[in-house]
Amino acid sequence: MIFKNGFGVTGMTDVNDDRTLAFQQSSDGDKTAASGSLIEVPKARLICVDTAQVEGKLPGEGVIHLMPGSEQTVGRGDTCTYPIPSRKLSRQHARIFAGVGAWGVEDLNSTNGIQVNRQKVTTAWLKHGDEVRFGPIIFRFELERPDLAGTAASMPFVAAGPEEAEGDRTMMVGSLGASRAVIEAVRKVEEPVPEIAIPRRAAAPAVADPSAAKAGRQRILTFAGLGVLVIALGVGAVVYYPTYQRQQQIAQVISRDDAVLDRVIRRAREISGVALTDAIFDEDVAVLQPVIDETWAALQDNPNDAKLINEYARARFLQFERVFGKQFKLEELTQAEHQAAELKARLDELGRRLATVAAADKADLATAIGLVDLAELMIRYHRFGLEFAQVAKSTPDRPVKMPTLGQLNDVDQRRDDFIRYRKSFNQALSRDYRLFYGLVQGVENRDLSLIGRWRELLKQGS
Repeated sequence: MIFKNGFGVTGMTDVNDDRTLAFQQSSDGDKTAASGSLIEVPKARLICVDTAQVEGKLPGEGVIHLMPGSEQTVGRGDTCTYPIPSRKLSRQHARIFAGVGAWGVEDLNSTNGIQVNRQKVTTAWLKHGDEVRFGPIIFRFELERPDLAGTAASMPFVAAGPEEAEGDRTMMVGSLGASRAVIEAVRKVEEPVPEIAIPRRAAAPAVADPSAAKAGRQRILTFAGLGVLVIALGVGAVVYYPTYQRQQQIAQVISRDDAVLDRVIRRAREISGVALTDAIFDEDVAVLQPVIDETWAALQDNPNDAKLINEYARARFLQFERVFGKQFKLEELTQAEHQAAELKARLDELGRRLATVAAADKADLATAIGLVDLAELMIRYHRFGLEFAQVAKSTPDRPVKMPTLGQLNDVDQRRDDFIRYRKSFNQALSRDYRLFYGLVQGVENRDLSLIGRWRELLKQGS
């Protein structure tokens, strides 16, 4: 935004503030545009330093080259200038853009967000050596000429008033502070020069001065325009700031909850199946409950927020797999069935809220819904396996409970669904839901195999 009153926009605030306007002050004290106007942004690059969550080959051997006059978009979609193959990224996840003497990064309303030096941000300026995370994928920001770093930050600025110094009000206060600086500067330019006393002569007929009238009209129009600008900025800030606050609160909830979920997942991955006792299951259920409560409370104020819904779905299924696993092993299948039905109803209701959201932005919710469906199929097959556990022909001397061919066909008619779910969510099972993965493998090796053996026996009998 450029004002035509002898001013030029030549700098921005500190590199971690959102784009607050400022003006360069020349040596003669006037606030004028510097020669050359905007400071040129240096060449830079982002280097991927952790590829654990990358599911394919990175372009450019993991280096994003940043050239002046261009910007880069990052995400898992093919339309990005730098596509990253990872389901943890949104299709359009973030963009890296050139600013005034510095490079900036902006979150494009992604599901898993961006972090700079482990702080979640929506927009931030980057310094040489900063760590930038797109979701869980880590990059290091480097300037091609590190000695040029901080050029923009070292420029003199017209300081805002003390009430504008708080970093928490970046967008609202910064914009209004810049407007106030403009108004004060224009006021000084427009102040009339004091009149010099001239000896009186004989009165002459009054003649209207057209140039003076025109200047007065222009002055009125100038101040009217500035008034409208200040009002517009104020209204925009009032509208934007509550949204900004809400997004920051959501980001804080998800950041806290992610730390708990990661600990629970990591422990299940590191402890062997033999060591996973009921006491550990019960402890995990208790640890996960505050996460579920906090996320659900946040959803009451933000009912259609995809990030919160995905977080809630992850936490609920992690708790479900522990309760379900305990019941499944104790053959309490009716209770396990009730647990699955209750969770399915809640997740389906959340899914209706995100009916118009892109599939990539509700992936965790879709995974949880699919795995609950798989749990219902596992109960179906395990019931059959418990009822017809011994595969043998019944004889008078050795009676055995045998299924009919109709019973066999009925229970086995959804085998294709079981296989499809198993393949579709194999990655999530092996990475996040290891306890449930073990139960799935048990049903495959025991109950589905049992159905195949019964089918062979009944064919021989017929």
